[in-house]
Amino acid sequence: MALPAGVALVDSGPSWPIQPSCVPELASCVPAQTGGALGRLLGNYPQLRAVFTVLSIALSIAPWLVAAAAGSGCVGTDSSAGAGSASVDAKAQPSGKISYSVQDGTTIIQWPEDEWPFHCVRLVQTVAGKAKPVEVPLCNKQEGRNKIVIGTTAGAKGVDFSWQALADLDLGSATWTLEGGSKNWGVTPNVIGSGTVQLGPHFGGPCQTASTVTTGLEEWHFTAPATIKVSVKLGEAARSGVEVSKPDIWVDSVASGGSAAKGGTLTFSYTFAKPGMYTVEVNNTAGGAILNCAVYVAADLPLIAVEVTSGAGLVAPPSETQLATYRQKLLDLTNAERNKVGLAALQLDETLNKIAQHHSDDMGQKGYFAHNSPDGEGPGDRAKKFGWTKGIGENIASNLSIEGAHNGLFWSAAHRKNMLGAYKVAGFGVAKAAGESKNMLVTENFGD
Repeated sequence: MALPAGVALVDSGPSWPIQPSCVPELASCVPAQTGGALGRLLGNYPQLRAVFTVLSIALSIAPWLVAAAAGSGCVGTDSSAGAGSASVDAKAQPSGKISYSVQDGTTIIQWPEDEWPFHCVRLVQTVAGKAKPVEVPLCNKQEGRNKIVIGTTAGAKGVDFSWQALADLDLGSATWTLEGGSKNWGVTPNVIGSGTVQLGPHFGGPCQTASTVTTGLEEWHFTAPATIKVSVKLGEAARSGVEVSKPDIWVDSVASGGSAAKGGTLTFSYTFAKPGMYTVEVNNTAGGAILNCAVYVAADLPLIAVEVTSGAGLVAPPSETQLATYRQKLLDLTNAERNKVGLAALQLDETLNKIAQHHSDDMGQKGYFAHNSPDGEGPGDRAKKFGWTKGIGENIASNLSIEGAHNGLFWSAAHRKNMLGAYKVAGFGVAKAAGESKNMLVTENFGD
């Protein structure tokens, strides 16, 4: 079966037999596709096969009839035959490879069709801090479907597994095996292929939102470099620049054409130079994301969700002790990102702490979430109020944890650009959201 356009093949490891292996432990051979119902029956029940052999001899039926009826092409069923000792008609040959792609924010793992109605892709990875290797079987229970879909919610729109099902895996190398079988295939799998694969990050959902219509922004590209030409029909006014975060963490600012007005069409082009995951972001005039989606270019298998969604949040305004802890944590997380690209660490500044805390408190008390207050006060106005006369940058986030707030900002190209800016100091504010919400309202200010 031909692979869809834009699908990456994964190294299949050792050369696999041209049909699924003989399994000595079962003393039987996996039947090939050409064997038919009788072949499957004899292949799955070695005792019945033995009886059939005896009957064949008794009836003077040529011994090759048994093998032909079984359709196995296996020389024998004892352990001396060994795995992979078979031959079979080339039409029944499974490739022993998996492939993957991304569509509408979901990761799709698939394989060529073969004679098996059910399959599992089993991932095994050694993860730091875990006593045993992590093993995750991704089994497709839908007969004849040669793919598995991973997304936000299992059972929704064809999604087989949620990202949470893979939460114990980590970025880096893992081994995989592709297994096939019938409905009741038991505990001994029929291994079709195996190999190694690099597990990569996954971010966000589809490259479409309720307020935009985007064309030309494909989520998956088979090779690098890859050039896109994009148009975005805007449901609200946007900033003219487009921000692109790159696999090396840095951010590119991309000039756009067309109209950034509400109802206008913003156009831009960009070349993804190297393999990896990128994010593309268009922001409204207030700095909020209109569009923020991931683009994968000859990327690692995107299975490790980078979003942090869990946390206890706040049931009351934080104490001064809590604030000090939160600020240090935000500073450490930010400096860790800067260190990755060789930037100097930021230092906490008390004035910037006061500016940031003022804004977080104001958002919590008045029940809004924006850079500009309902009174029209913006970052520059707040800086002036507290006597800050140098340059200032601002990020805001709403999340149930400090880690989640930082993570959400880091995976926004425009906010990451502030984190990696030519600043020397930073200040942070944290407040409880209004009403029953437990969200933390985080403000980050960066200064010269």
